[in-house]
Amino acid sequence: SLPMVTIPAGVTRIGYDAFANCWNLALAPLPTALQEIGENAFSWCDKLSEVTIPAGVKKIGEGAFAGCNSLLTITVADGNANYIVVDGVLFNKEKTTLVQYPAGRVATSYVIPKEVTSIGESAFNGAKNLTAVTLPAGVTEIGNGAFANCVKLTSITIPAAVKTIGGIAFGYCQELTEIKVEAANTAYTSVDGVLFDKSKKTLIKYPEGRNATAYAIFAGVTNIEGYAFEGS
Repeated sequence: SLPMVTIPAGVTRIGYDAFANCWNLALAPLPTALQEIGENAFSWCDKLSEVTIPAGVKKIGEGAFAGCNSLLTITVADGNANYIVVDGVLFNKEKTTLVQYPAGRVATSYVIPKEVTSIGESAFNGAKNLTAVTLPAGVTEIGNGAFANCVKLTSITIPAAVKTIGGIAFGYCQELTEIKVEAANTAYTSVDGVLFDKSKKTLIKYPEGRNATAYAIFAGVTNIEGYAFEGS
């Protein structure tokens, strides 16, 4: 039932999960002395509509603002040496890591900037309006739960450079019908829209939006990853 929070001026750290699932929290101004925001600190605060990262913040934990369904944009105060915002989306200063895409944005598609090589854990978690995301050629890492709960995402293509895909990266994407992988990728492959490791011994993710009532896992598969068929 908490609608707002006034964090004391001297606070320098907000801990892990500190305000997670405060569904009515609409306003939580961050103190200027703040240096660290813990993982999932404000995750799933459904009514949180605005966030300004103070200039002194040095570390933002993964998924700090994931699933905030009313969050349209993120702002970073002038002078911050560690983070930057481009069109309302939060990145590290070098723009090599996409830290957080505001889940409340109304846009149905998003093109990740070409400089990005890493998509952070829960970076797009809960982005309920996205139907398409374009990953740049240089991306090498997709974090845990990066696209989880993107309930309207219909298809995604994994670039050739990707070496690591975290757990439940595409979990609970109810309309996802296919996961494509560029042929030159040496770590992953796609067979009929289903994601496997390159050797095709591990089935990683079966898209939840497929309408098929049956699926035959082909010979050679020795491992089915956790949550591979979750929601199907």
